[in-house]
Amino acid sequence: MYLPSATQSVVEKENTTNREVHRKNKEKQKQDNCMATVDQKVTIDCPWSIYSTIIALTFCIPFNAKHSLLSAGKRKYVQVCVQNLSDLCFQLSDNSLKNSADCTDLQLVPLNPESQQVIYSKQSIFFVWELKWTKELPLSLQCLFSVSFCPATSEEQSLTLKPFTYEFQVENFFTLYHVKTEIFPPLGAEYCKTGSLCSLEVSITRLVDLSEVDRDEALTESD
Repeated sequence: MYLPSATQSVVEKENTTNREVHRKNKEKQKQDNCMATVDQKVTIDCPWSIYSTIIALTFCIPFNAKHSLLSAGKRKYVQVCVQNLSDLCFQLSDNSLKNSADCTDLQLVPLNPESQQVIYSKQSIFFVWELKWTKELPLSLQCLFSVSFCPATSEEQSLTLKPFTYEFQVENFFTLYHVKTEIFPPLGAEYCKTGSLCSLEVSITRLVDLSEVDRDEALTESD
């Protein structure tokens, strides 16, 4: 997204006091927006003029994305979190997650609503896909997440914007541990009640051996 800014020629005409105020306001605006920005400059040359016009462009990245691999028993899921960094509200649609390797033995089944979603300022929305495989999981999975977006206001919905994309790689699909928790009522009681002291039992079972990298980072048996 492009945020308009003053040209270099206009800025040069300002006095020192105005430049200082402009700089402080710009820094405060960046702090308030908390958006990742990319600054570029475009030089415009005219054949009938010996002077060049420099225009400063600031492109703001509206979203931030991160992924995680979830597992429940023998089922595995890929989760993508999209965070709105801007002060605007957007309408999201047509989300997809594709495997770049085109592995026929692996399917990514979406568990997301097909309807459009509104993501508000500073809000995060999660997308989840279930991994289904017929033979065995690959060593790594190269994924490309894509979602279309447009401003949620009706006046700006006609804008044509390219979809937001996020590319990532997932490795080590193996489930190392199985965690089970259960809460028991006090001795002699049938149910857990408010104000009564109950016991929490946590069971952790190792399913597979740790790899060399995980073994170096894992706690020792004495710990």
